[in-house]
Amino acid sequence: MSKNKITIRDVAAEAGVSVATVSYIINKRTNVKISEATRKKVLQVINLLNYSPNQVAKALASNKKSLLAFAITDSVSPLKMAEQMFTMKTLSSFFHVKGYDVFLVPCNLIEKYGQADAIICYDMPAKEFKELGDANFSPLIAVDSYINDPLFFQINTDMARLKASADEHFGNAGFTYVTIQPDNEELADIIKKEIKDTIFVKDYADLSKIPDKDILLTSPLLSGLLEDKKNVFLQTSLSYDKLKAVFECFENATNRVPIERHNILV
Repeated sequence: MSKNKITIRDVAAEAGVSVATVSYIINKRTNVKISEATRKKVLQVINLLNYSPNQVAKALASNKKSLLAFAITDSVSPLKMAEQMFTMKTLSSFFHVKGYDVFLVPCNLIEKYGQADAIICYDMPAKEFKELGDANFSPLIAVDSYINDPLFFQINTDMARLKASADEHFGNAGFTYVTIQPDNEELADIIKKEIKDTIFVKDYADLSKIPDKDILLTSPLLSGLLEDKKNVFLQTSLSYDKLKAVFECFENATNRVPIERHNILV
């Protein structure tokens, strides 16, 4: 669907409301009772589809300041916090080359970040993602998170491909996948389902319990901490291909390109 063909009916269909409801919200009608959740949903769809019926909507769709917000969950795990900062550093370096600066969204502070072109949510539970989305009109992109809402891109590691790569590397010997405990529950479930011999670690004490056997890692941080293990196979989860996928989704989201495939596996 091209930008010129988007109509108020398209917005209504995408938001699951009537055309009249969209019209009332656009025109700020206060004499009609509309829930706050519905109002936010319609405004999000207006923004995502780049529907610009008036100057207000145009302003929503053209907020370009070359800034990217990075949102994370609050954590007491030193390994998790280190992983979050490593991820932000890697993303910042990648996006800086493309002309974007990255700033950190304070943990658990759900408010509007209108200065950002988009918000990247890293390993975030679906509930927190939705709360942040309700407070913002900027596009949200989920990285290492399963949100399962077709309005938003989500970029995750292809666990089946990762397992196949490890199987090829280790042969029939078998292996243990060691990774930092995800905050996104569905991501944790998918990891366990695909690689049954998985150990989630939260702090440094957990590392001493790792068996001395063939180990698959996706975290460079853990690779340095487990360098004494005999056979470690590192397949970095934040690969160049994943960074490129995040940027492509970012461009599509900020340019309001209709989402045809929202679940990206790398």
